[in-house]
Amino acid sequence: GELGTMQNDLSMTSRRHVFGMKADVKDNVHYVDDQTVAYPVGKTFVIYNQATNTQKFMMGQERADGLSAMAITPNKKYIAVATCGESPSIEIFDTTTRKRRKSLNLQELGSREFVCLSFSSDCRHLVTQGGAPEWNLVFWTWDRLKSLAMLSTAPDRAGSKTEKGYITCVTSNPSDPYHICVSGNGVFRFYRFADGQLKPAPGGMGKREPQNILCHRWLKDSDRIIASTDTGDLLLIENCEFKCILPLSPSDGLSIDVITVWSRGFICGGDMGLISIYEQSDEKELFRKVKTVKIDPKKDTDVVTDGDPIIKSLSLNQSEDHLAISTCNGLGSSFGQLYVLNIAPDSNKPEAMQPEYLLAPFHAGPITGIDTCIRKPLVATCGKDHTIRIWNYVEHTLEIVKTFPVEAISIAMHPSGLHILVGFADKLKFMNLYGDDMKEFKSFNMRAVPECKFSHGGQYFAVVHGQVIQLYSTYTCEQIAPLRGPTGKIRCLCWLPPDDTRLLSAGHDGAVYDWNVKEGRKEGDHVMKAVQYTSVASNGSHPSGLLWAVGNDRKLREMEMGSLSIVNEWEVGDFPLLSLTYAPNHKLLLAGAEDGSIKVISTPVQNGMHQAETTIAHSAPISKICMTFDESILFSVGDDGCLWMFDIKEKDGRGPSKREVTYAEEILISKADLEEKNTCITDLKQKVDELKIEMDYLARKRDIKHEEKIKEMQDQFKEDSEKQWAKFEALLSLKQEQELAFTEIRKETAEKHRKEIAKLESDYQSKIQSAEDLKTKLGKNLAEQKVSYEEQVRSADTLLEKTRKEMHENFQESLNIEKEACEALRNNERDLVKEHREIRTQLEKDTDDEIEEIKERYEKRLGTERDHFLQLKGENGIMRKKFTTLQKEIADKNEEITQLMDALQMLAHKISKIELDIDNLKGEIKDRDETIGDKEKRIYELKKKNQELEKFKFVLDFKIRELKSQIEPRQDEIASAKQKIKEMDRDLERYHQNNLALYATIEELKKKIEVQQREIHKLANKLKDAETYKNRVRTDLSELVQKIQEPKQLSNAVAGLYRKHVKKTVSKAPQVDEGLHTEYTRQKEFLSRTVDSLKKKSIKDNDGRKGDANRIMSENVALIKEINDLRKDIRAMRASSTEKGNTKTALGTLLHTTQTEQTLRELDMQRSEIERLRQRVAEAEAAIEQCRPGSRDLPGISASPEDETSL
Repeated sequence: GELGTMQNDLSMTSRRHVFGMKADVKDNVHYVDDQTVAYPVGKTFVIYNQATNTQKFMMGQERADGLSAMAITPNKKYIAVATCGESPSIEIFDTTTRKRRKSLNLQELGSREFVCLSFSSDCRHLVTQGGAPEWNLVFWTWDRLKSLAMLSTAPDRAGSKTEKGYITCVTSNPSDPYHICVSGNGVFRFYRFADGQLKPAPGGMGKREPQNILCHRWLKDSDRIIASTDTGDLLLIENCEFKCILPLSPSDGLSIDVITVWSRGFICGGDMGLISIYEQSDEKELFRKVKTVKIDPKKDTDVVTDGDPIIKSLSLNQSEDHLAISTCNGLGSSFGQLYVLNIAPDSNKPEAMQPEYLLAPFHAGPITGIDTCIRKPLVATCGKDHTIRIWNYVEHTLEIVKTFPVEAISIAMHPSGLHILVGFADKLKFMNLYGDDMKEFKSFNMRAVPECKFSHGGQYFAVVHGQVIQLYSTYTCEQIAPLRGPTGKIRCLCWLPPDDTRLLSAGHDGAVYDWNVKEGRKEGDHVMKAVQYTSVASNGSHPSGLLWAVGNDRKLREMEMGSLSIVNEWEVGDFPLLSLTYAPNHKLLLAGAEDGSIKVISTPVQNGMHQAETTIAHSAPISKICMTFDESILFSVGDDGCLWMFDIKEKDGRGPSKREVTYAEEILISKADLEEKNTCITDLKQKVDELKIEMDYLARKRDIKHEEKIKEMQDQFKEDSEKQWAKFEALLSLKQEQELAFTEIRKETAEKHRKEIAKLESDYQSKIQSAEDLKTKLGKNLAEQKVSYEEQVRSADTLLEKTRKEMHENFQESLNIEKEACEALRNNERDLVKEHREIRTQLEKDTDDEIEEIKERYEKRLGTERDHFLQLKGENGIMRKKFTTLQKEIADKNEEITQLMDALQMLAHKISKIELDIDNLKGEIKDRDETIGDKEKRIYELKKKNQELEKFKFVLDFKIRELKSQIEPRQDEIASAKQKIKEMDRDLERYHQNNLALYATIEELKKKIEVQQREIHKLANKLKDAETYKNRVRTDLSELVQKIQEPKQLSNAVAGLYRKHVKKTVSKAPQVDEGLHTEYTRQKEFLSRTVDSLKKKSIKDNDGRKGDANRIMSENVALIKEINDLRKDIRAMRASSTEKGNTKTALGTLLHTTQTEQTLRELDMQRSEIERLRQRVAEAEAAIEQCRPGSRDLPGISASPEDETSL
C-alpha cells in the first residue's frame, strides 16, 4: 500500500475529473453516503461527492479488460468491483480510506468475467456468479481471501452454457447469509451453504412456465422476494415458493430490469425509462403504486437518441430521500446517463418528483473531436451523438450543449474561446459562442472534414479537405492558399510555435510533411508507404528541433525537424498509439493508446516505451488528446464517450509552480438578443413598478382593514371585560357566601376531629402497652436464636478446619509418593550411568586386546577385524542413543518435579485464599445478622402500624356505611327536587321566549305608531295651511264687500282678487278637487279602520298579558312555597350531617344550597324582567291613548276642500 501511494505521488499525471460512465456494468451506481455516489467510468470507478463536486478514483487490475459488476456492503463500508479478462478478479475497497483491502482470484472459475456480485447481510461473505461457459457460483469469506464452495448453476440442456445473459441476478438472504437465490432466463433456484458445500435448497417457481427473470430482491425484514421479468410482470415469492403475480404489475410487455427495496416497499425501473414507486398496503393488492416517473433525456436537452433509455441500476441513500439512477441508450450499450430523483415525502407533488442529472448530460456515443482555448477555461467536444458540448474544466460543469441533425466529425476552438470550427458530414461551419448557445456565422462547402485546427495566435485556421489542406484567415474567412501534395487521407495537423509560420501534417499515405504557411509550399517530407500515420507532435523549435510520429505499425518514431529524417524508433507494445501532444515546459511527450491508457514519456527519449508511465483511463481506444496552454491539464476523449481530465506534474511527481491565470469573462451576444434582453428588462422594470404600486395599495388597504379590525376587537374586548367584571363580582359574592358556610363547617369538623383524636390516643396507648410486651417476648426469642446460630457457626468452623487438615494430609501423602518416585528415578539413573561406565571400560579393555591381536594377525585377519570394528561402532552408537534417551527422561522427570512443586505452591496459595474468604464470609455473616435484626425491627413496626391502620379503617368503614344509609333517602329527595327545578327552569325559559316575542311585537307596534304619528303631523300641517288660506280669503272678501256700492271699483277689486288667488296652472281645478276629495275620503276611512284594529289588538294583548302574568304569579308563588320547603329540608339535613360529622354530606348540601340560591336569583331576575315588560306595555297603551284625540279631529279636515269648492 505504501509503495502504491509513493508511486502515485511520484507519477507525472493524476486523474482530476471525468465526464461519462460505463453503463454495461451490473449494478453500476451505489450511494456510499447521503452525498457520495460510486459508479464506473472506463476501467476505473469513481466516488463522486455531490456537495463539493469532486471525484476520487479507484483502480482495478492494470491488465484487466474492464469492469463487469459492482456491489456494496449493507453498511456501506466496503465496495466490490469485478474485473474481466484472462484472469478475472474481484477488488474490494474501503469506502472510508479509499484504499484496496483485498483482491480475490479463482483460477478454476471457468469464465472470463463475473456477471453479478452480492454481499451477505453480515458483510462477512460474498456471493459471485461467473459467466459463460461454466456459470460457476462461488461462495467466499472475502476477508480471509478464501472461497468456501463452488457450484455450476448451468442446466444440462445443450447450448445454455454459452448463452449470454443466462444468469442475471444473485442475492443473499438478509436474515440467513448462507441462503442464496439465483435467477436468470428460465432460472429461479435457491442454494444453501452447508457442510462446506453449496447444495440446492427447496423452493422456486413450481409448475409455472419458465420466464426470463431479469432481477429479484429480498424485501426488508421478511421472507418475501419481488422478481421482475422481461414482459413487465412483478412476481411475489413468499417462503421460497411462488405466490402470485402482483395485481399492480404493469404486464405491458416492457421489461423491468432492476429493483431496489426500501423501508416502505420497493422501486423498480426498466424499458422506456419508466420508474415505478410501490409502497406496502394492508389491502388485497399487498402493494400500491405511489408514483411513476419517466426519464426523458429530450426534455432538458435536445439530445438525439436511438430511443427511450433503459433503467440499468437504482440506489437509495441512507436517508431514503434521494434515488440515484443509471440508464443506458439501448440493450447492451455502454453509453448512459446518471440521474438523481428526490423521493422525500414532502416532494410528492408532480413538479417536485422530476429527475435531475447527477453531474451533467454525458455524450451518448463515441467522441470524435476535442479542443481547448487560452482565454477561457473551456474545452469543446463533438461526437457521433450529433452533439457539440462546451465544458468548464475549472468548475467541472457543462456550459453549452447543442444537437445538430448531422454528425460532427472534427472540432477546433479559437484561442479566445469565442469561436469554434466544426466539420460536419455535409459542410464545415464557423460558429460563434454566445452565453448559453452557439450560432453559425459562416459555412464552407466541405464534406466530412476529418481534421481542422486554429493556429496558436488564432489568426489562421487549417482545414483538411480530401487530400488538400485549405488555409483561411480567421477574421475575413478568406482562403489564403491550398497546400497540395499528400496522396492519402490526412489524419493530423500540428501548428509550430511561436509564429505559426510552419505546419506539420501526417496521414494514411505514410507521409509527414512540413509546410511553409506564408509561401504556401512544402519545405520537407518523410514518406513510408507501409505505415499509416495517425498523429504527429513537435517540441516546437525549428530547424533544430524534434518531432514524433505514430502509426498503425505500433512504433514511435523520432525525427529531426530540419530534414525529417528518422533519428530513433521504438516499439510501443501490443497496442498502437493513436494521438500525441507535447509539453515543452515539462519536456513530456503524452500519448493516447488503443487500449484506453495514457502514456507519459520523458524527453529526451532514451529507453523508448520502457521509461513510459501508463495511466489507465478509458475502456475503449482514445480518439484525441489535447492540453491547456499552461500545460497543467491534459484532456482525452475516446470511443467510450468519456472526457477525462488529468493534472500534469513535473518529472519528480511535483506539480509546476501555479501561475496566476486570469480568464476572460466577456461573452458574445447578438444585437437581436441584446435588444430582446433590453426590452425584457424594461418590461420587467415596468412590472416591478406596477407591482410596487399594487403592493402599496394592498398594504394601505390592509392597514385600514387592520385598524378597523383592531377597533372592533377593542370594542369587543371592552364588552367582554365588562361582562367578565360583572361575572367576577358575582363570583366574588358567591365566594364570600361559601367562605361563611365553610367556616361553620370547618369549626364543626375540627371539634369532631378533636374528639376522635382523643379517643384514638387512648386506644393507641393500650396498643403500645401490648406492643411493648410483645417486644420483650420477641427479644428473648431473638437472644435464644442468636445463641443457637453462634453454635452452628462454631460447628461449621470446626468442620472447615477438619476438612482443611484432611486436604493437607492427603497432599502431603501424594507429595511423599512423588518424592519417592523421583528418588527411585534418580537411583535408576545412577545405576544406568555406572553400568554404562563399566561397559565402556570393558569395551576399551577388549578393544586394546583385540588391537594387539590385530597387530599380530593384521595381514591375515584385516577383513574380519574391519567387520568387527564396524559392529562395535554400531553398538557404540546404540549405547549413545540409549544414553541420550536416558538424559531426556531425566530432564522430563525434573520438569515433572518442577511442575509438582509449582502445583504445591498453587495449592498453598489457594488455601490462603480460602482462609481469607472464610474470614470475609464471617464478617459478611455478622453484617447480615445486624441487617436482619434491623429488618425484623422495621417489619415489627410496620406490622404494628398496619394493625392500627386496619382498626382505624374498620371504624371508618362502619361510619361510612352508617352515613351512606342516612344519605341515600336524602339523595333521592334531592334528585326529585332537582328534577322539579329543571322543569321549572324549562317553564321559565318558555316564559322568557314568550316575553321576547311580545317585546318584538311591541317594537313593531311602536314603529307603526311612529309612522302613523308622522302622517298625522303632515295632515295637521296641511290643515293649518288651509285655515290660514281660508282666513286670508275671508279678509279679502270682507274688504271687497265694502266696495259693493261702487261697481267699477268692485270690478277692479274682483279682478285683483282673482289675479291674487287664482293661478294660471290651475285650469282643471274642479276635476282635481274631486279626485283629491275621493283620495282624502279613502285615506280617512283606512286610518279609522287601522286605529280601530290597533285598539282591539291592544285591548286583546293587554288581556292576554294580564292572564299570563297572573298565571306566572301563581306559578311563582307555588315555586316559592316549594323552595321554602326545600330550604327547611336542607336545614334539617345540614343539622343532621353536622351532628354526625359527615363532611362530604355537608359539602353536598352546601352545593345544593348554592344551586337553590342560584335558582332563586334566576326567579328574581325573571320577575324583574316581567315587571319591566309590564311597564313597557303600559307605556305603549298610554302612547296609543294619546294618539286618539288626533284621530277624532281627522273628520274636521273635510272643511278645507268644501270651502275651496264653494270659493
